Amino acid sequence: MTHELIIHAPIDGWVCALDEVPDAAFAGRMVGEGLAIDPTGMMVRAPFDGVVSSLARTSHAVSVRSDSGPEILIHLGVETVSLNGAGFTAHIAAGDRVRTGDLLLTLDLEVIVSGAKSLISPILLVGDGEVHPLPLNRLVEAGEPIMAVRQTAVAGMTPSDSEARLTRTVRAPLPHGLHARPASRLAAVAKSFDARIRLTLGERGADAVSLTAMMALGLKDGDELTVSASGRQAEAALDAITALIESGLGEGEPAPHASAAIEAAAAPVGPAPSEDGELIFSGVTAAPGLVIGHAVRLRHVEIEAPEHGRTVALERADLQRALEGVRSRIENAVASGGAHRRAILAAHLAFLDDPGLLATAQKAIEAGRSAGFAWRTATREGMALFRSLGDTRTAERADDLMDLERQVLVELSGGADPTPVILGDGAIILADDLLPSQLIALDASKVAGLCTARGGPTSHVAILAAAMGVPALVAVGAGLERVEDGALVVLDADGRRLIISPSAARQARAQSAAAARQRRRLEARALAAEDCRTADGVRIEVFANLGDVAEAAPAVAGGAEGCGLLRTEFLFLERQNAPTEDEQLAQYQAIADALDGRPLVIRTLDAGGDKPLSYLPMPHEENPALGLRGVRTGLHRPDLLLTQLRAVCRVRSSGTVAVMLPMITSAAEVCQVRAMLDVAVGETGGASPLLGVMIETPAAAMTADLLAPHIDFVSVGTNDLTQYALAMDRQNAHLAAQLDSLHPAVLRLIAQTAAGAADTRWIGVCGGLASDLLAAPILIGLGVTELSATPSMTAEIKALLRGLTLADCRELATQALRLDSAEAVRALADERLAALMKSRVVGAVA
Repeated sequence: MTHELIIHAPIDGWVCALDEVPDAAFAGRMVGEGLAIDPTGMMVRAPFDGVVSSLARTSHAVSVRSDSGPEILIHLGVETVSLNGAGFTAHIAAGDRVRTGDLLLTLDLEVIVSGAKSLISPILLVGDGEVHPLPLNRLVEAGEPIMAVRQTAVAGMTPSDSEARLTRTVRAPLPHGLHARPASRLAAVAKSFDARIRLTLGERGADAVSLTAMMALGLKDGDELTVSASGRQAEAALDAITALIESGLGEGEPAPHASAAIEAAAAPVGPAPSEDGELIFSGVTAAPGLVIGHAVRLRHVEIEAPEHGRTVALERADLQRALEGVRSRIENAVASGGAHRRAILAAHLAFLDDPGLLATAQKAIEAGRSAGFAWRTATREGMALFRSLGDTRTAERADDLMDLERQVLVELSGGADPTPVILGDGAIILADDLLPSQLIALDASKVAGLCTARGGPTSHVAILAAAMGVPALVAVGAGLERVEDGALVVLDADGRRLIISPSAARQARAQSAAAARQRRRLEARALAAEDCRTADGVRIEVFANLGDVAEAAPAVAGGAEGCGLLRTEFLFLERQNAPTEDEQLAQYQAIADALDGRPLVIRTLDAGGDKPLSYLPMPHEENPALGLRGVRTGLHRPDLLLTQLRAVCRVRSSGTVAVMLPMITSAAEVCQVRAMLDVAVGETGGASPLLGVMIETPAAAMTADLLAPHIDFVSVGTNDLTQYALAMDRQNAHLAAQLDSLHPAVLRLIAQTAAGAADTRWIGVCGGLASDLLAAPILIGLGVTELSATPSMTAEIKALLRGLTLADCRELATQALRLDSAEAVRALADERLAALMKSRVVGAVA
């Protein structure tokens, strides 16, 4: 049977075709068929008798479903979701029954006009049916007929008012299938809606909040996928999920076979014996340093889990208790850890809540398996999926599941680790690989270094080691198991080597170097609070990079003269909505207070690329590293950027407060943000912060002179500048050994930056190179006047520079620019600095 429904104008205004809507998705009928109204009234009314099927969280869109079946979406304005509800007042809720003409929403047109791209409002049919607009291009009043919709009813299909399921079919442009990264983006978006969303491929289905279940679908490029949603925000959720899938989910990775070929070519060849009986392993530096000590083998012992369980009820209860116990321990560790540690443990908590893992475990329990066996079954399936995807970073995330598997099994077996590690002082931990929970559980005061056969420099263990200040070497390859417990070893992470059974001469050199380094560290810490000046009196500011408020006070105590880079991503990640202005202000102000009048440089949100946000879906990008990143994200979503700028303007400090823009490539971008900053200052009545840019692209480095008139300072982000200059992905573990920021090409770009920005207030470096003792003098010689380093390195950098003159630094920089490799630059710096420091000591004694 075919039903015809007359749609009445929901608001006063000018009715027109969808072609008039200034948005490609609406004008192209990608969202649905219908028409549009350019409103002149403020009251949005029900277009027919029916039920409110969904109301957007921000109240900018509402759907009404008629009793006869058709459903109409009223989308008020274009890009109005960014107003976050401002200008919209809802008088109904999802599930409410309405009659034609009932008031749905009230609009504040002045507020909406000031923030929306356009007021033109699409009125669309949701789902299948025929749309027949009545005469267009005329003024109408609310209640006048504007459109007829015809839809054929299907026998037996009478949706309930509260749980009607909306469905859409979409083809997924995923060259490498639905693997961990795109699945995580889908899950993050799905979790942000009050709706249940399912993906169906053939006869297989998956809950959209479960990474493992979605990956188990086996979705391939171009597969036709059915997306369904039910619940209060079903329609909005369906819109977001299908749009994200159609965008390609931000994919664009190398082909798996290419990745495998690279891995094979880059794999370590094994330990090399030396003439004096030493065994030398080569690896990738995860955290710098040089130590000598005794090896402590950390072996994974399989925790036994009986296959067959008792009753289903008992095994379910055991698993629930174990999960709660692990959750409690993780939450306690999160509360007591630093920013890096909290981020890693937050990822563990997310997996602990994964409904796909839980469902797999519950299914195994129902089949008669024990709680431990069921949990292991679930985690092993997830790990197998992660490791089969041909992506190094995703494979590393499988370690999170392995870690959780072990923690839950330990909890089930009574809470005592079956392989406790007893450490002596100066222990160098050797393992095939290391789990974050294992590292966190070790006595940090006794861990001198770490070395693993597997892993990569972006793994969670590598990040933790760097934060702890523990030298670490990863990916040394097969053969590490040959090293016996108690063996004397030299871990030279700076030189990317592990030496087993070092010769007497090497031991002496290593002990001398380690003792000298420890002595320098202690001396540096004793003078940490003093300003940094070179031996000839040139003032060099040494700041710290901070990740959150907890790091500020310790950084100051360690010698930081301010914060040269506050990574504000900690406020935006791991949440479902963007932080409010007041939330941001509270954090920025707390950090400013901890700095006690010292400079605070706040980098605006650096999202996109490898830092996606669930509430900020990005269009498909073949290469996210070259897409909507850094300041481009802020200009793409000016509402987020303006909110952040307003928060910064409200910070009160007796010292300098500055805004720093990431990923700048042109003066035009700076001018756009400058205009927004002026608006923020005017709206808040706050002080105008300084405005600077990060030099992370060759374009910015080569046009620093063109940027300089529009800014107050520059700071070089050497991590990204290096990957763009050398065309090497800094997240690729196989390229880590070659990705060295002391490459002469990078140094020349820094020199060009310093020359072009010479008239600005300061020229800084806030990337990894600022924490490198060999690099610091070269940077000063190139014209850099401020270094923002890892907090643990600030005191040593200050001490080093106090022993050198500006002329020393300039001569070293000049020589470095003439060399042809990073290795040559490092060798030169090592030799020259040793000679200079020795001559200073001799001169002082004489």
